[in-house]
Amino acid sequence: MAYIKPKMSVFFGNNGKAVQAVIDKIAFRKYWAKPYKDKKTGKMVKKQKSMPFACCRVILSLDPSVKVGEEFLIAGYKLQNVVIKNEKMLTFKSDFVAEYAKDYGNEWVRSIINEDR
Repeated sequence: MAYIKPKMSVFFGNNGKAVQAVIDKIAFRKYWAKPYKDKKTGKMVKKQKSMPFACCRVILSLDPSVKVGEEFLIAGYKLQNVVIKNEKMLTFKSDFVAEYAKDYGNEWVRSIINEDR
């Protein structure tokens, strides 16, 4: 997983066209991990973990389906650090998998993006 922080650039290709975004903020979503056996008690216990999400805003887009100023989320584990022209940037490890607030009906995507405004 990449080390992500606000104001970092994210670069990826969407439909073969370049899209560049900047991270506005980092949000965390909590979830329950797989239960495991406690060594002391011998009982199955659940542990709560949190996943970092980068809330990004598009600053440059050559793809007509992605508008400038559009906001989206990227899970932190899907990003990797790269250095291009002595500038640290983030790119996707594999295919494009951003979650746009307007396209997806996910209420939690909209709530994370609109949080702290």
